[in-house]
Amino acid sequence: MTQVLLAVDFEFDLILFELLSDIDDVTIVARPADEVELLAHCRTGSADVVIVGRYFPGLDSEVVAAISATGAKVLGFGDDGEELSALGIAASVRTDADASTLSTALEDVRDSTVVPPRPAAPPGPIGRQGTIITVWGTGSSPGRTLTAVNLADQASRQGHRSVIVDADTVAGMVAATLGLTEESSHLASLCRAIVERTSHLDRHSVPHAVVRDDFHVVTGLTRPERWPEIRASVLESALHRLAKLYDLVIVDVSDRIDPDDDLADPFYDRHCATRAALEAADLVLVLAAGEPIGLQRLVKLLGTPRAESLREKMKLVITKVRSGAVGQPAEVRIREVLDRFVRIVPDFMLSDDRATADAAMLAGRTLHEQNPRSALGQDIAGMIEDLVPSRKRARPNRGGRGRGNARASRRRARQV
Repeated sequence: MTQVLLAVDFEFDLILFELLSDIDDVTIVARPADEVELLAHCRTGSADVVIVGRYFPGLDSEVVAAISATGAKVLGFGDDGEELSALGIAASVRTDADASTLSTALEDVRDSTVVPPRPAAPPGPIGRQGTIITVWGTGSSPGRTLTAVNLADQASRQGHRSVIVDADTVAGMVAATLGLTEESSHLASLCRAIVERTSHLDRHSVPHAVVRDDFHVVTGLTRPERWPEIRASVLESALHRLAKLYDLVIVDVSDRIDPDDDLADPFYDRHCATRAALEAADLVLVLAAGEPIGLQRLVKLLGTPRAESLREKMKLVITKVRSGAVGQPAEVRIREVLDRFVRIVPDFMLSDDRATADAAMLAGRTLHEQNPRSALGQDIAGMIEDLVPSRKRARPNRGGRGRGNARASRRRARQV
């Protein structure tokens, strides 16, 4: 007996139902309404084969991969075989197939062995690859966005072609921090371009805003409720694609990562973007505020399985370091606390330069633009020197380029 799930376009649902009713030893388990309900059925192990249509609500390559991961086989149904194949569906039948053809296809798919796809290129070096740095951390506002923005800014000043990606699905603030007036999400556009494979992406066709020639911004979601547009596998592909175009990809993410919570709804996957950015990263900066509550939250975070899995590529950054919060000398006291509770020494400590940070945020500038001598800005410049090799290059003379021109250029976005 073959257990079948029907996940096809509405216009073909009744056609398939009647065809399958004429085939012996086939049982229709369910006819889900969208990808969430579909995956819920697959995870129960009740289906041998899932018949899917190209325009089934929520269907994409990630959903197809998730179906296969449950052990169910996938059979496409439709006349657009190439598009179904692009989603990772190896076998399909046309809409004019009769019961006999459909029965044979079901048996072949059910009895098939899944073979990994052939690599697009032979193993070996594939050219220069940029570095992906994900800026994560605790709650209590340790300054993830401020740090991420200024890391990208300082990196570009040290000769790295840099892009900052706002992948925060809770409260994306990169555009506001840089004074951008973007009315659309570059990240959503980039993810759509990768899913649809509309064209070859290069530095000019990637949706972005320009701060300087070597400092670009992929703005985040314009509204937090748009989070379903950012799927984990697509975001991970986007970050790896950007790493082929830029020397440094800085990713700003939310501190939330729900599946670490045993009570979380497994189908409410709002924070998959955070997990994807952590998985794709070459380095993960874990930020925590240098104050009692921030350090307490850091100790709890470092004890989670997620933090343990990232230990090899994790760098610990303590922000807002000041004696008034933890006593004098602040750096010594913070090191003592972390050594006592988690046996970890912080990799970087950032000064609490609130005056410059507030003025920069109000003006929509970076720390260096606001005050080149800022202690916090110099600390972040030192971080970049330690994290990635310097790429100093001869640059054209920009002495005649005023602040007004720079501010105007950052409001010009190149969109696909």
